[in-house]
Amino acid sequence: MGDLSRRAAMLGMPLAAAGTVAATTSAGLAVVEFTAVRAKNTLPLSPPLGAPFIIYLALRDATGASIGDGSFFGMVVDVTVDIPPKIVVSAKAIFRLPTGEVHASSMQLWKVPEGGVKHPMAIVGGTGAYASARGEGTIEHITADMSAVTLRVVTD
Repeated sequence: MGDLSRRAAMLGMPLAAAGTVAATTSAGLAVVEFTAVRAKNTLPLSPPLGAPFIIYLALRDATGASIGDGSFFGMVVDVTVDIPPKIVVSAKAIFRLPTGEVHASSMQLWKVPEGGVKHPMAIVGGTGAYASARGEGTIEHITADMSAVTLRVVTD
């Protein structure tokens, strides 16, 4: 991530569940915050190992206004024996915002909802204003249908 260390990026993550669409903090670095609401979901309640799933997202700003949409494609790579079971997913996400798309990737131990737990994501690219995007972010599953997303996008 260049001169922005992982520790500095994680310390800069706000605790709010939702925020602004994009707030540029310095040249080439933007913090993008929004709430992702699950609109459609193909993940079964008790997914088997290897199950693919897709979640379609409605993206909202702090006021609840629509700012775009997105998708979350995942594959179940492990299932724990906990009660309730937890799943490990390998996931790709695309967030379509007014000025372009941000593409992200992660592997997460999922227990939804799990407020207070922020799962890291790598920003692996994008389109439009985010064509040269890289960086990292977090996704926090606040409820079964809503997640808080914070992205620290470097575009220079």
